[in-house]
Amino acid sequence: MSVTKHAAAILALGAWFGSAQSQAGTEKTEKKNITFIAAESSADGGSEVRRELVKDCILDLPNPDRLEPQVTSTAVFLQGVNGEADRKEWVKTYTAKLDVNYLNYQKEILIVTTRSVQGQEPVIKEVEKKLRRKETFASNPAEGDAFAGRSDRQYYFTKPENAAKDVKARAKIWIQQQAPVMCPEK
Repeated sequence: MSVTKHAAAILALGAWFGSAQSQAGTEKTEKKNITFIAAESSADGGSEVRRELVKDCILDLPNPDRLEPQVTSTAVFLQGVNGEADRKEWVKTYTAKLDVNYLNYQKEILIVTTRSVQGQEPVIKEVEKKLRRKETFASNPAEGDAFAGRSDRQYYFTKPENAAKDVKARAKIWIQQQAPVMCPEK
């Protein structure tokens, strides 16, 4: 049934009530709860859940001076080591990796709405979470102490201490940058 047919039916029903009241001679008032649903609406009773993030901050970060990276080595055959065209040799190169584990706090509001004929208030609930997070860092070989090749120059760490020092410096900078998103003390 189209919207105009619904409107015509409601008007006809109102006219019928008006004529019935005039025939009885007494005034009678009735309150009716009438819900008008448009043709494209659905009242399937399904629910919709929406999440809104209210607060997101870091609870705790490790001390950067106590972090120890994992250092791995690889043997690589290099040509033109450190700019010497005749120098070709196997070199042991190092890379370092460091995981920074920290605790994150989130507060969300869950809003559950139900589609139904009778209007129903949404259900609102606050949810607090503590989540473990991890940020991974790797040493950058471009900061290495040795290089090979001429036009396509590649850099390498030839000492494990240098690779570890590079990755620790990267992690320390990241930890210092997180100060604005730390949770306030309660």
